[in-house]
Order: sequence, then structure tokens, then C-alpha cells
Amino acid sequence: MNKNWKINTLTPYAQKLASKYNISSILAQLLLNRKIKEEDFSSFLNPDFSCLYSPFMLPDMEKAVLRIKKATKEKEKVLVVGDYDVDGITSLGIFYEFAKKFKDIFSFYIPHRLKDGYGLNQNIVKEAKERGVSLIICFDCGTNSYPEIEWARKFKIDVIVVDHHQVRQGRFPSFAFINPKRKDCFYPFSHLSSAAISFKLLQALKNTSCKNLLDLVSLSLVCDVVPLQGENRILLKEGLKWIRKSNRPSIKMLCNIGRIKQENINPFHIGYILGPRINASGRVACARDSLNIFFSEDEKEVFNLVNKLEEYNRLRKDIENEVLKEADAILNRECLDKIAIVIEKDEWHPGVLGIVASKLVEKYYRPIFLFSFEDNLGTGSARSIPSLSLIEVLDKCSDYLLVYGGHRKAAGMKIFRENIDEFKEKVNEKVEAMVSMSDLVPTLKIDLELSFKDINMGLVEEIEKLRPFGEENPLPLFVSFRVNKKTLLKKINNGYSVWLTQEGRIFEGIIYDKDITQIIEYGECLDIVYSLENNTYYNSVRLIIKDCRLSKSKS
Repeated sequence: MNKNWKINTLTPYAQKLASKYNISSILAQLLLNRKIKEEDFSSFLNPDFSCLYSPFMLPDMEKAVLRIKKATKEKEKVLVVGDYDVDGITSLGIFYEFAKKFKDIFSFYIPHRLKDGYGLNQNIVKEAKERGVSLIICFDCGTNSYPEIEWARKFKIDVIVVDHHQVRQGRFPSFAFINPKRKDCFYPFSHLSSAAISFKLLQALKNTSCKNLLDLVSLSLVCDVVPLQGENRILLKEGLKWIRKSNRPSIKMLCNIGRIKQENINPFHIGYILGPRINASGRVACARDSLNIFFSEDEKEVFNLVNKLEEYNRLRKDIENEVLKEADAILNRECLDKIAIVIEKDEWHPGVLGIVASKLVEKYYRPIFLFSFEDNLGTGSARSIPSLSLIEVLDKCSDYLLVYGGHRKAAGMKIFRENIDEFKEKVNEKVEAMVSMSDLVPTLKIDLELSFKDINMGLVEEIEKLRPFGEENPLPLFVSFRVNKKTLLKKINNGYSVWLTQEGRIFEGIIYDKDITQIIEYGECLDIVYSLENNTYYNSVRLIIKDCRLSKSKS
């Protein structure tokens, strides 16, 4: 799919800041492009763990700490509930560092995706009552579970919510509600993952830095795709150091089965190799197996569990491929003329709908809503394009839904079969009013135009200071116009190599997308979009080409 190139320019303000902070004007502009304020330049380039905010600045933190300590002192029964994804699982893994000393007090529960659905539900509350539980703690869920929390209160069960999801109403029936997205919250950073908030809770409970748990925090930050700025940047930068040297059996075994050198783990490995394996059991079976790898210190037990996760992941891929094939066929047959694509089918596995929706968004660049029906009830997942907030759309279509929740880019919902046709019409009506046609063309955001004479190892080293890259801190992309081929394309390992020249400077370009190679083979004078990389073997700069066009005029 052709992309719009949105190219930022070098501003006089960036040049002024470069002189003031003794950095290149290019690095200054990269920081401005990421909406980093001048006063935050130093902290962004040099993230420091000591600069984290006090956990007691979070709303209801002190109240929650006192209630949990009261429960341990008085030997109450406490039920800890979490979500079945990486963020929820690692949230529980972090809290377990406190709870494991009180095994007669705390019990842990992760809902089954198919049997229970997401988050706190009435069956969990009912079971808690029958077991004599007097406190429920919800991690990565509970923010909008008003009826369930009210029901728990009738049974004299207090509920503490530790979550980061958007708050849809103003009332907070829970005993304590630790969520930086509360409208009455004055915490300086609102985009923490739930595991990061769990980490904050543990710091408050133990009155220590708890740095040894940053390996788990780093898993959540990458897999839940939170903005990698502010505290998240500090936590991930420090967390990567801890995960690379972690002695945790779960981390070691996951790296082994994923064929990763632990000392080289980066966000890509977390997001695309470790994360899917942790998520797999919650998608196709029960997430308890994933949770147990973080609870157990027995290497043999963890080895067996991780191998089980590997089998779940293979099964997930097979199911996902089948659902993707079927959904793509339905889309091409029925939905190509729609702005918002809503597809339903009986008995698709709900655990893979989110992944399939993401792949369809990538292919068609439309908001995608997928529903799997069992009898009269449909379970759905949605994924969106950057310019459209799913939660805003679902708020406008809530009359047709039983329940819904999620984020700007990802959401889940339930619907009765008789409402699906009206939901399709309403969603398309609302989305059409909220987006323009230009929003439906993928945009490649390019940081700056560079000449080859601007490129050197010093620039690559400056760019390295921006790591780790991810949400709201993307890998910097540059564009160069009227670049000439010096050699023919050559196949190398899993990509292609071509040498390029401009104004007497020569660099190697590496291409992993075969569609781009067709343009490069055809043209002699090219416009290229690329990131910069240090070829450590030759200690030289090379260009990783992300997109390419034929130049309008030759140099």
C-alpha cells in the first residue's frame, strides 16, 4: 500500500536548542518531533531511576497500603484477580513478591477468557463470598466494574483496583482506586502500564526500590504498547538492564525456547518473541500456566511450563492463520466498500480475534471489528488506525453493546446477535463522521530530510541516546532525495543489499521488504526513507530502507 510521506523540517528553534544543550541540531529536532519539552531534554537523554515520582502521589495509594497491611495483620482472606495478558500476568507476578510471605492469606485468580471473560465478574465475587474473602485486589482490570464492585460491597468485601484503563464514569465504588487516569488524579504521568502501577504499589508496601522486579515491568511496558516517555522510559531503560541479567527461571527459559541471547534482549524480542509466548496460554487455554512461570522458582517446573507455552503458541498460530484466512475472504466479499469493517462468524476462537484484527488493519488500513458468535452472544475485538479512537466510537454505539472497554487503538466488546446489523450501520456512520479520506491512507512520519553529507557515525551515536524505541518514541526515520544506485541489488541472509551514492558519499542500503526491491531494481535515481544503523562488523553506517520511490528528476 502506497504511503503518504509526512516530512518534518529542521526548525530555527531546534538549532537554538542544539547550541544551548551542546547537541546536534538533528538530535534537537528529533526530541522536538517526539514532543519532548526543552526542560525535559536532559532527563529524556539521561533517564534516572532516582527521578521516579513517589508511589504515594498516586490516588488512594496510602489507603490501599494500609488496607493490605491490615489484611495481613488480621489474617484475612484476600483474593487477587488479574487480566490474562502480559500486563495482567506481570502485575500479579510483581505483587506475588509481597504476597508469597503470606500464602495462607493471598490466593490468585486469572479469569478464563472463554468461560469467564475479561476482569472481575459476579461469579468471582460469589466464589469470594463463599470462601470467606474480605478483600479483593484487581490488577489490570476493575476500573469500570461498577456492578460487580457494588455487589461485593453488599457482601462486606472491600475491593482495591490497581489499573490503567480509561475511566468511563466519575464514581468510584471501590475501597481504593489506584488509576492515574482518574480525572481527579494529580499524578504527573498518566500512561503507566498496570504492572508499573503494581510495581509502585510494591514499593509503597515494602518501602524499598524493588529494582529486582523491573524485568517484569519491562515485559509489560513493551507488550502493552504504552508511551515510552516520562516514567515509562525510565522504567524500561532500567528494566532492560535487569532483564538482561535476571536470574529468574522464567526469563531464562523463555529466552532459551525463543533462541534469544538473554544479555542482548531488546524491545523487539520482548514484543515479538517473549510476549506472544506469555500471552499464548490465555488465548487458547488458561493463563494460569503463564502466571505460574513467574510464581515458581523450581527450574524443572518452569522448564515444563515454558515448553507448554510453546505448544500453546504453535496452536495459537494455527488458529490465527485459519481465522485470518476466513476473515479476509469475508472482507473481500462483503466489506471492501466500508470505512469501518465489521465481520462476524460463528465459533471463531475469541482468543485470536485481536491479533487477526491487527493484521487486517495493517493490510487494509481501516478500523476492524471482529465478532465470534456462540448461540446468540458475540464476543468481539477491535483494532484501529492512529487517527481514530475506538473508545470514542464505542461510546457513540454503546446502545447496541452489552459491555465494552479498552484503549484508543484496541478494544473488546460483547453484543447480542440481533444487534449486529444495526451496530454495523451505526459504527460506519460514526466513523465516517470522525475521519477524513486522508486518514485512510497510511502515513509514514519522517523526522527530517538528510543529505548523505549529514550522515556519520557521530549522528548514529546520538540517535542511540534515544533508545529504547517504541510507542511515542519511534525509531527515527530520514528521507534523502535523488540518490543514485552504485551497484545492483544483492541477496544477503534474510534481506538485500545495495550501495547508494549522493554528492560523492556512498552508503550501503539494506532492504527487508521485497516490494521495495522491485522499485530499486527498476530505478536508477531514487528517493529513500530509512533509519540509520551501525554496521558493527565494519564499524560503518548503513541505511535500513523502509520505503522508496522513483525520483521525479535525476541528479
